[in-house]
Amino acid sequence: MSDMIPLIFQQRHILPGGRIPVRIPPGSQMETFKVALASENGFGICMFDEDEHGQHFCYIGTRVTVEDFDISSQDGALIATLYGHSNFRIKSLNQADNGVFYAEPEDIPQWPDMTLRDDQQPLAEKLQVMFNNHPELDKLHQTKYLNNLSWLCQRWLELLPLPAFQKQALLTAPNCLNTYDYLQSIMQQNH
Repeated sequence: MSDMIPLIFQQRHILPGGRIPVRIPPGSQMETFKVALASENGFGICMFDEDEHGQHFCYIGTRVTVEDFDISSQDGALIATLYGHSNFRIKSLNQADNGVFYAEPEDIPQWPDMTLRDDQQPLAEKLQVMFNNHPELDKLHQTKYLNNLSWLCQRWLELLPLPAFQKQALLTAPNCLNTYDYLQSIMQQNH
């Protein structure tokens, strides 16, 4: 398992350049987190969806590092702030005897940076409003790249409550333009 990385499954996406707090309850996910911290190859966060047919694991994940963590006084859960580095596609998935899932990752090319055009400015303005209205979110992103369309699209994908399969489909594109078009269509429907 030399190239394998441990996976933690969450219902939220974290993408390259993003920071999110994740709640890791005591039990199997906490054990996975301990293994992940000790892994020489790092670890990944992978999204899953739940519906009437059960849980569905997504095939695109993100390599992450832990920036900070704390223990919840309410239930002993670990609250870890993770930073996303790069996306990968799961080539194979195995579960060890201790219950930890390991993936063989295949790196996905990152979206290239794209300078924001004047007509794309509302996307940045609306995200800044979101940061202003949610100080805890603003604090996570001390450095903001509001003039980079790729960074903006990834932050919106993290924040919007879209089905995982839609996010996964958008992430397979070679750049952020499909995501931008999708976000534009959503924002125009809401006005």
